[in-house]
Amino acid sequence: MMHFASRFSTLMVAAAMALAGCSDSIWDPPVPGSILVERSSPDESLLARIIAAEIHGTYTLEVRDTRKGDMRAQRTIAAPVGYHSHIVSVAWSEDGRVVRATIDYDFGDNDRVFDLRPE
Repeated sequence: MMHFASRFSTLMVAAAMALAGCSDSIWDPPVPGSILVERSSPDESLLARIIAAEIHGTYTLEVRDTRKGDMRAQRTIAAPVGYHSHIVSVAWSEDGRVVRATIDYDFGDNDRVFDLRPE
């Protein structure tokens, strides 16, 4: 019940801001180039990172070789800019062949999910 009350009051604040003509988000984007999250693959041979991009709500998901530092894969990911800071996470499949980035932009209702398969 508390989860509903919290979500309801958040929606009420968002609705009030929209009615007041407030169209911008109420949070500041991360500094471009900053690493928001990183995680090693299960065998620790690869490192996945999410890095803030220049455009608000856009990020780079990259995978690098931990020994040499070489780029193995890269992808631009994005989510709509909403009323709370994006919550980004990275998880590897058990076999280390796929990395999954998730961006929560709307209180967990419609997370954006992006898979990347390093070469």
